[in-house]
Amino acid sequence: MARVAKIVFGAIGVFVFAAAFAQSNVNVRIMAANLNGNTQSYQPFALRILQGTAADVVAIQEFNYSNNAAADFRVLVDSCFGANFNYYREPHTANGDIPNGIISRWPIVASGSWTDTEVGNRGFAWAQIQLPGTNSLYVVSVHLLTSSASERSIEATELKTLIQSNFPANAWVVLAGDFNTDSRTEAAMTTCSTYLSDFPIPVDNNGNSYTSGGRNHPHDYVLPSFAFTNVETATAFPSHSFPSGLVFDSTIYTPLSDVTPVQFSDSTNAQHMAVMKDFSIAAGPATNPPVITAQPLGQTNAVGATISFSVTATGSGTLNYQWLFNGGNISGATTNPFVLFNAQLTNNGNYSVIITNAFGGVTSSVAIMLVTNAPPAITLPPQNQTVLAGQGAAFSVSATGTPPLNYQWLFNGTNISGATTNPFSVSNVQTTNSGNYSVVVTNFSGSVTSSAASLTIVLTNPTVFAQWNFNSVPADGSTSTGTTTPSIGSGTASLVGGATASFATGDTTLDPAGSTDNSGWNTATYPAQGTGNKTRGAQFAVSTVGKQNIVIIWSSESPSTGSKYGRLQYSTNGTDFVDFSAAFINGTSFTVKTNSLASISGVNNNANFAFRFVSEFESTAAATANANYDAGDSTKTYGTAGSMRYDMVTVGGTTFVSGSPATLTPLAFTNGIFSLGVTGTVTANYVIQTATNLNSANWIPVFTNLSPFSFGESNLLAPQKFYRAVAQ
Repeated sequence: MARVAKIVFGAIGVFVFAAAFAQSNVNVRIMAANLNGNTQSYQPFALRILQGTAADVVAIQEFNYSNNAAADFRVLVDSCFGANFNYYREPHTANGDIPNGIISRWPIVASGSWTDTEVGNRGFAWAQIQLPGTNSLYVVSVHLLTSSASERSIEATELKTLIQSNFPANAWVVLAGDFNTDSRTEAAMTTCSTYLSDFPIPVDNNGNSYTSGGRNHPHDYVLPSFAFTNVETATAFPSHSFPSGLVFDSTIYTPLSDVTPVQFSDSTNAQHMAVMKDFSIAAGPATNPPVITAQPLGQTNAVGATISFSVTATGSGTLNYQWLFNGGNISGATTNPFVLFNAQLTNNGNYSVIITNAFGGVTSSVAIMLVTNAPPAITLPPQNQTVLAGQGAAFSVSATGTPPLNYQWLFNGTNISGATTNPFSVSNVQTTNSGNYSVVVTNFSGSVTSSAASLTIVLTNPTVFAQWNFNSVPADGSTSTGTTTPSIGSGTASLVGGATASFATGDTTLDPAGSTDNSGWNTATYPAQGTGNKTRGAQFAVSTVGKQNIVIIWSSESPSTGSKYGRLQYSTNGTDFVDFSAAFINGTSFTVKTNSLASISGVNNNANFAFRFVSEFESTAAATANANYDAGDSTKTYGTAGSMRYDMVTVGGTTFVSGSPATLTPLAFTNGIFSLGVTGTVTANYVIQTATNLNSANWIPVFTNLSPFSFGESNLLAPQKFYRAVAQ
């Protein structure tokens, strides 16, 4: 073992180091990971597998997470691997992308994406990783097509040409990912075998090498170049060692304490199993001076807060830290991160850090800290709003003061549970939401309460243009007979999903026929307990041409063993139905229900509009764990012979107003909250849409209201964001 002494002359002094170095081996675990479920975006079950299996390098497929912002991917990498890990993700922008990427413990010194000629929503992602010692590792992350073996063969041939023409001869190379192959004898694998090794073949605890979700095909591979196979080693966990590498299946691997926090069912939620191989490389006597990869960041905090500055750096051997305040050493501040407790105004200033090892030193950039005791102050209070029943309302406030600022919204002076975001939104407003809304803004230094903004709900007084009272025409004095022909307007009534119907006594209060000839539509033959959720019931089709602000009003009951819960569903094409936002509840007597569709632009002025009433499980209606039907009569048990009875099914609306182009007026941009006003044709509906690219084909609707109105948003994580208002 050689000892090295080195003197470094710095701007603020002389540093003397003495260190001992000898060659040692480093284990490199490389994983192929297409662990998404059907969402094609990484979910908690996949994150637990990534965290528990502790790979050093991951070839990851379908690399989507949260909102796909850079900050989101940083959160994924930090939580699953660590803040010192690096990542590369293909820069695709097409709709429906499922890009490939590489995550690495060690620096990624070069990266890019090669074109896959067979598919347009991802390419071949590659990265050059600087391993400990002197060697680079070249990793290519791929996701070959499922459609045919011939296309996979073309992709494999392209990959061979690209790898051999772009990477050095005899380089350490790993091709890894989801190959979607049906067998190891496919043409694509034959091509790969001419310059990469598939042996030994990784298996799970039971010796199964298949990696598909159903464990019946070899879809996923880690294929090293022949030069790299010389250092391949066993994949070891606390309780097991796998000499050929591991196919990880959480339902098979035991004990799961080896791979905390993995849960038993995690792999069943993924499309594929994780596959990994380990390699033992000579780290060599590295002699790299410190390099800063992430600088300390400036911040603003309140008096008394706990402050933390951190820096990320690489370099050989032990890294030493000395933090500085306004250019002078802070006594005892030799850790990373540096934490300052109970900050005061005297701590305002410039913070930096000197990082040293046996081979050199580097000084960070300056991070400015501002300690203030400014209490919150409101610069723009929430604004009054008037909206139609069924539409959404959003309140926002702009405030200054020492961050972080916390928000609590109030309704008529009482805290609204969970309403702690800014802006605060109310969806599907009804008359019960009318009132005064205010917000309390707090920080370390105090609090302030905004003025109240009133929310006025307009019940549009719709004109009835279709109604079913189900009474016999002409009147026959019997409630056991009736008709499904509308009593007002035109439309059709039918049964869906196998339901049957008869006529029985209707709502004697709402129906002007009184009791002697008042019929209701008595639907029955609903699904067996625990089956057919939201599939069976009554359907109505009615044209809304010339109408907007559509409202559905009806009276219903489930007088015995019929379902307590139901759901209104609506369709804009007469075929595909969408759930209304909330379920309705039936009891043993008729009650009137109202669902406003005023905020749903597609139902306006539509010749193909339709809606239906269907029976529903308690679990989806009331957000419980009970995936069964409840009886309308709480003293009885649900049964298929029980009925859901309807009367006075009414469709109303206002005259359709075609809005002129809107004018957008910026109001304010304060503390990350963007507010704008929309003016256009008075009483016409306008939809606020957003996109991150003016040329985007996918503008996302975020708010609908009648002109004129104001809108605020704080979800501004994208580098740029565009807004437009579209008349319905």
